[in-house]
Amino acid sequence: MTTPDPRPASEATPMPADSHGAVDLSARSSAPTAPEASASAAGEGLHIPLITSTDEENFQDVMSTSQAVPVIMVMWSPRSLESKPALAMLEEITREHAGAFQLVEVDIDKAPAIAQAFQIQTVPTVVALVGGRPVPLFQGGASKEQVLPVVSQVLEAAAQMGINARIAVAAEDTAPPIPPEHEAPLAAEEEGRLDEAIALWERVVELNPRDEAAKSHLSRVRFAQRAYGEQSSDDPAARADALFAAGDAAGAFDVLLELLAASSDEEERDALRLRLLDLFRVAGSTPEVSKARTRLAMLLM
Repeated sequence: MTTPDPRPASEATPMPADSHGAVDLSARSSAPTAPEASASAAGEGLHIPLITSTDEENFQDVMSTSQAVPVIMVMWSPRSLESKPALAMLEEITREHAGAFQLVEVDIDKAPAIAQAFQIQTVPTVVALVGGRPVPLFQGGASKEQVLPVVSQVLEAAAQMGINARIAVAAEDTAPPIPPEHEAPLAAEEEGRLDEAIALWERVVELNPRDEAAKSHLSRVRFAQRAYGEQSSDDPAARADALFAAGDAAGAFDVLLELLAASSDEEERDALRLRLLDLFRVAGSTPEVSKARTRLAMLLM
């Protein structure tokens, strides 16, 4: 028995949307209709994991599931640099589709028989199972934009075959997982240690400047510390936090913008700018934020 070569392909290689060249695993079993299918027809959804893993021993469960709901299976290896990003991308797409298909992850190092059955030559390799029959999709690295149309084609083909059940999902099933580096600052915040939480979030952002979620958390905690902690009575910007906490975001922005316009001290102006950016992130995408961002840009020119 040979183990597939884990070396990544230079780019995603689309595979034909049929089962030619793939092993038809439906021959392994009669693949009975999943018992949950009737529940799905009634609108309850299948009570199975949205994202799971399998090995040779449990593979028949995956085949049975594919009789009721499409399964997208990714063969990967921890020795492959492209595997982890592919898994993360497919998990994100799976959560966004909220039960339209199940994602099954197969570590070929732990399940070589599955890799051999599918004649896997490189990892990651992604295959759909529809009605117990394999449909090769692509191999190697791929972007989310490349994969989304492929997933849509699988779901359309499955619907034409009458395989259109859904998986019952809860809010936590579709929420993205918490990155390990976020756990410590979140715990510090939950326990009320805001100074420590701020320091930890600043460290996360320093190590990964593209982590927008960490930046939003940092802004939220800094605002909470200012708004609900002890503030200096001679801080003119404190009124902005009070207005924002009371729900008057536009008023808060106006206070900070007026202070920034009146100041000629570069250090003070930078502090006001950062304070505004904190409030922008906490507020999210709103017309008030858009208007204030435009005025801020003009003041900084």
